[in-house]
Amino acid sequence: MSIILRAVVGYLLLLLVVRLIGRRPAGMIAPFDVVLLVLIGGIAIGPIIGKDHSLLSAVVAVFSLGLTHSLLAWLKGRFPLLRRIFDGTPVVVYERGRWHEDRLRALRLTAQDVMAAARQRGLTRLEQVQCAVAEGDGNIAIVERQE
Repeated sequence: MSIILRAVVGYLLLLLVVRLIGRRPAGMIAPFDVVLLVLIGGIAIGPIIGKDHSLLSAVVAVFSLGLTHSLLAWLKGRFPLLRRIFDGTPVVVYERGRWHEDRLRALRLTAQDVMAAARQRGLTRLEQVQCAVAEGDGNIAIVERQE
């Protein structure tokens, strides 16, 4: 039973750390960010498994993590407040020709990150962008200006 409890606590701790690290679109994650996430997961596995390195312990821990993830997904679907807490909310970082520097700073994004997302949509100039929104999943949504 203690493995299940440690797995649930480990899951919630990792979720908190990932939320604290901030939103980064998958295409903009630096190699060191990947190393950091793998390292954090590796560090967390020791306390989750504990001294019992049996196959059964690994199976129980993996299933506990999977069930915790499924339960959290179900709860987020049922309670919008939990969805906002765990997934974040969309944040407008650029609109009507104006950057929201405070929001960019809070999200640890730069104007270059937003322009990279615009270029992926085929937009090369800032004047072509109506607004940019940092989504809860880390992606940056670009709304093209209609001429």
